[in-house]
Amino acid sequence: MSLGKKHVLGFSPNCGQLFASVDEQGILRIWDTETNTLKQEFTPNLQVTGPCTALTWISLAAARPKKSRKSLPIQEATGDQLFIALGTLKGGVAVYSLTEGKIDRTLKGDSHDGAVASIAYDNAGHLYTVGTDCRALVWSLAEERCTDSWQVGPEKPQHIVYLPKSRTLAVGSRQLKVYDVKTKELVETFTGHSGEISTISSVVCTDNSEFVLTTAKMERVICFWKIEKRGKNKASACTLLMEDLAYCLTSETREDGQLRVASVTRNGNIHIYLLNVKSLSAEKFVKPKVSLQIVSDGAETVEPILAVAAHFVTDSNRSHEILFSYGNRQQLQFERFTPNYAEKLNVIVRADPKKQYAKKKGKNELGLQAETKIKKPIVSQKTVEYNSALPVFQKKVQNEMPMEARLQHLQIHATKLTGGKLQTQSKTQLLMQALHSKDQTMIQAVLSTHDMETIQLTLERLPLEYVSPLVNELSILLQGKHANVSSAVRWLHVLASTHTSVLMSEDKEALREKLGVCLGVAEQRMLCLSEALQISGRVNLIISQMKRNSDNHLNDSKALILDDDPDLEDNLLTESNWSDLEDQDASSKSTSEDIAADDDDLTTETDSDESMD
Repeated sequence: MSLGKKHVLGFSPNCGQLFASVDEQGILRIWDTETNTLKQEFTPNLQVTGPCTALTWISLAAARPKKSRKSLPIQEATGDQLFIALGTLKGGVAVYSLTEGKIDRTLKGDSHDGAVASIAYDNAGHLYTVGTDCRALVWSLAEERCTDSWQVGPEKPQHIVYLPKSRTLAVGSRQLKVYDVKTKELVETFTGHSGEISTISSVVCTDNSEFVLTTAKMERVICFWKIEKRGKNKASACTLLMEDLAYCLTSETREDGQLRVASVTRNGNIHIYLLNVKSLSAEKFVKPKVSLQIVSDGAETVEPILAVAAHFVTDSNRSHEILFSYGNRQQLQFERFTPNYAEKLNVIVRADPKKQYAKKKGKNELGLQAETKIKKPIVSQKTVEYNSALPVFQKKVQNEMPMEARLQHLQIHATKLTGGKLQTQSKTQLLMQALHSKDQTMIQAVLSTHDMETIQLTLERLPLEYVSPLVNELSILLQGKHANVSSAVRWLHVLASTHTSVLMSEDKEALREKLGVCLGVAEQRMLCLSEALQISGRVNLIISQMKRNSDNHLNDSKALILDDDPDLEDNLLTESNWSDLEDQDASSKSTSEDIAADDDDLTTETDSDESMD
């Protein structure tokens, strides 16, 4: 069973005496449900196997000792031991030993091309796994290798469960597909969920009929599917209602033929259903018979405590009880509880495991102080006077070094790297500090650098663990304005060429998630490239024409020259005046001569007249 994306958990088959869970950091924790104690805590080697993505409990025969003793019991020498089969992020399977507290063996052979999505055990020495590569693999524990595989796509499988009676494997994605493990053929399909299947479980009734129980993401129902090894796109045989999404499913068949189903929802409640297999109907929705809610015993406020998992106790003496865990991943509490079916809601008041852990930690610290007999005096800070332990003559140390020599020692000399580049040009420390503190102002200041040499030096000296946060910040910048996009593209180009091996060494899905935003933004901008180039070309053409028209003047081509010399104007005026005077004198002389000539003519005429008389 799984809880969330990266959380896997499960109860042991020996009446649920042990509980195993893996948190987000990949730490495997094994709890003893009888004593509420953490028995083992194991951190896998992330470089060899990778974090755990799925787990299941298995039982194997104990290894025979080389020299057996007669005093040892026969059951101890030949009994089965519990192991945990772990599916890893790198597509392999490892077997964890409870007695040794480490990985006992790693199965070899073919493996998945991605993470292992789910794992199941058939109680006959075979493991079945499905992964993100849409394949189902069969692993032999005796041979310690992968023996067979087949395709279960095209939808990515999420969960699987093995059905022992029909010897089939139910694979849940959006549909529920049933495969025959011997012939590897698809024998039955079921349709009914609108989303991907999130949890899965199976149950075998007293009449040897088999049912598969599933819940899907964003759905508040539990679907019953009856396995008959024939038919396609079949509907569910029964539907159970819930008040919230389910994170955990468990079921059992009692001796009287009654079927009990329990689900742990997202809000931390546990719903228990009582069903009769013979009266299951697809037309009616079944509501829970009783609901369990866990709350804290605080005096001021009542706060809910989330339930993590539930399991029906198969012990004949405790068949009426249900085992559940509550708290968080680090502090879990287990309890066996007998529900009161006469009431619809059973409220269970318990102490919060967080508060209990804090009180226990405080008591341990007080006990440690009492053992070491360390007492801290209570003194007011205002009345304390701190004295130096040095003598008076050693307190005043005279430094005869002149100020000029001190300043010379304080000078910072820039160290040069290979190629004559200065080390002070690198902004690696600023970038590391910005990414570690997630200071957006400092990140913007560093990533706004346009000098390619500075960017190259910064990324060459950047540690590998800061590559992934830098890619995330660059993907955010690519979604901003043009200035931020140009800076992000410049940094991303240098980062891809500098740390190519680091990016290529990661998983395909993880690398696709990191660079998916960058690729999406690049493709979106490339779609608008032709229209943007057309607009840019037209705008540049208009601007060039406007500049050409504004620069086309006559004065620039020197077609007309005007000389505005004042002396030349005065000379021209003087010459024009003198010419006017001369013209006037000449005209006056001509008029006077004409008058004199007229007078002479007149006198001659008079004289001639007189003579004639």
